[in-house]
Amino acid sequence: MEDLYEILGLDSSATSIEIKKAYRKLALKYHPDKATHEEREIAEAKFKEISFAYEILIDEHKRDEYDRYGTTGGNGFGGHHHEHEYSGNPFEQFYGGSGNEYGANDFYDFFNNMNQQPNGHGGPRRANRTEDGHIEIEVTLEDLYKGKTIRTTSTRNIICTTCKGTGAKPSAVLKTCTGCKGEGSVKKIRRVGPGLMTQEIVECSTCHGSGKIHRPKDRCKTCREKRIIEETKILEFEIEKGSPNTGKIVKEGESDQSPGKETGDIILNYTCKEHAYFERKGDDLFTKFKVPLVDALCGFSKLVAIHLDGRGIQIATPRGKVIRPGDLLKLEGEGMPKLDKKSSSWFGSNSSTFGRGDMYVEIEIEFPTDNWYVEKNDIMKIKNILPTELQNKSDIKQQELKAHAVPDASVEIYADFEIINRNELPSYEQQREHDTNGHARGHDNTYEQNGYAEPECTPQ
Repeated sequence: MEDLYEILGLDSSATSIEIKKAYRKLALKYHPDKATHEEREIAEAKFKEISFAYEILIDEHKRDEYDRYGTTGGNGFGGHHHEHEYSGNPFEQFYGGSGNEYGANDFYDFFNNMNQQPNGHGGPRRANRTEDGHIEIEVTLEDLYKGKTIRTTSTRNIICTTCKGTGAKPSAVLKTCTGCKGEGSVKKIRRVGPGLMTQEIVECSTCHGSGKIHRPKDRCKTCREKRIIEETKILEFEIEKGSPNTGKIVKEGESDQSPGKETGDIILNYTCKEHAYFERKGDDLFTKFKVPLVDALCGFSKLVAIHLDGRGIQIATPRGKVIRPGDLLKLEGEGMPKLDKKSSSWFGSNSSTFGRGDMYVEIEIEFPTDNWYVEKNDIMKIKNILPTELQNKSDIKQQELKAHAVPDASVEIYADFEIINRNELPSYEQQREHDTNGHARGHDNTYEQNGYAEPECTPQ
């Protein structure tokens, strides 16, 4: 709020004659009748402000009260444009008289009880904590493997270090606000519909929630009565080795400060970007590496991956060790650091790393293209080198039974066929349609368990 003396361009020691001269000079300057059409609205506001200051300062009683407490008549400076704040029972003006089933007191008691504290004591329910601040960032899998410190510049409001949140000089005499009786908030009745009112708890417009008032000339020069100032600092968030792919780190009490309220927190929420080569599952890492068929049969020594810490991972398989489709090579202790959340220390850390997960390298085998041989003799060379008989005795016995069960004359040879991938098979679940009577066809579990579709009946 602006000092009334400053509005008239005077010092607080000005005489009545000086006040009158200053008012006449400014009134002539800002009189709306002398302003242009474009400037009339601004002139009217300025003229009202000058007139209000003159009205207070020219009256000895009002001026004395203003000089002592910075307010007049219990309404405070600027009360002429503040929203009306009710006291007592405001419902009498709407529900007065007799003949009503519910009287004014019934409505007043109902809304008043809505603002009782849970423990039964009356009083305004004010927000007692400032809002938390949130920071959203993305990190890499390398950051989670090696650990990372996130530094960010934070600008926040803190309680003024000069006035300690009072808005006045340390030597100022503070008086209990007459508008809110030192509570810092008032009850306000608001009309929400025809014949319906609601009661709200709002910050007192006289003391701005502090519960105390002071003379305008005693206002704090650092915060100019705002009670808060800005502070800029560097915040550090430590993401430990082995942290999960998504998480949050809380800096308690680092949000905006406000007099009479608990300070909120700054919360950093992070998510891990998708990695180009590795997939994380728990504390384990998975990657894929493709080799030709000859390497899968004869063995190989190749650089299969660049680890998250920059090391090269080279795998050498033993000569003659066959790698089959679907095989994974397990490298123990080459996964993510394991985070032990149960451990704690005297220095405030509630987690530590112990051991590491594993790395799994899935070997994908690339088979040669059709007609890969140069000469027909190449096929005979492969047959002479590789085993041509089955190794499992039960498989051999099963095929022998099938061969003996059918006479040679009943065997039909197929040379025209198509090779497809398993992913190209039809979706049999979508073929379970209703029959002509609107009932679902029954299914034999034998077909489903073996992965085949139910055979359709063919009329004879």
